[in-house]
Amino acid sequence: MLEIDHLFIFVATPKKGETPNEALLLQDAGFRESYRRDHPGQGTTNICYCFDNAYLELLWVNDTAHIKSPLIKDTKLSERSQWRETGTSPFGIALRPEIPFETWDYRPPYLPSGMSIPVAKTSLDPRQPFIFTSPGGQRPDRWNDPKPLQKEAPIGCHTISSISVNVPENCPSNPDLTTLKEQGLVELNLGRSTHKMTLSLADENGRATHYINLPSCRVTKAL
Repeated sequence: MLEIDHLFIFVATPKKGETPNEALLLQDAGFRESYRRDHPGQGTTNICYCFDNAYLELLWVNDTAHIKSPLIKDTKLSERSQWRETGTSPFGIALRPEIPFETWDYRPPYLPSGMSIPVAKTSLDPRQPFIFTSPGGQRPDRWNDPKPLQKEAPIGCHTISSISVNVPENCPSNPDLTTLKEQGLVELNLGRSTHKMTLSLADENGRATHYINLPSCRVTKAL
């Protein structure tokens, strides 16, 4: 069964030694950072927030030369990082176990030799979300190297229960997003003014508790 593995959002690059404002907003709302790491050769750094079934990744540029290099250019990650100026999509949607779309193989330098990431060809258009197969392929609560989960954090959310995606009116139709909608993985709101995503979070009984509004990372409580 096709599942959401994780979601990424490009945030503004913080000053050296500082934390992105979006991460501070999540921290203030009660979320706990699960882990962070650099992506050598890709030119990005992340902070991740793990739930039982999936995780949210805040991503930013740490090396402009690397993210614009020939190895990385087809991802349009550089253009996506500048979404505020360009109107591109700042979002990535990682799926498991593998995506059922026409793909191309992305071989970032940080992966072991011979390993690649299948990326949907629709993602060659930076106005579209970056849809790809996650190299991990397991829910965070099943990782061999477990990371702190949000059910252990003050906010106490267990799962990302639903994902709503706003598609701007100037965006071409995307059959891959339509497939994700048909499989119940995302809700699509077409013809909107800007790229937005809303994550619904649920407790251990499946009741909605909070919403994360992206790209702002502002958190609201469910009524």
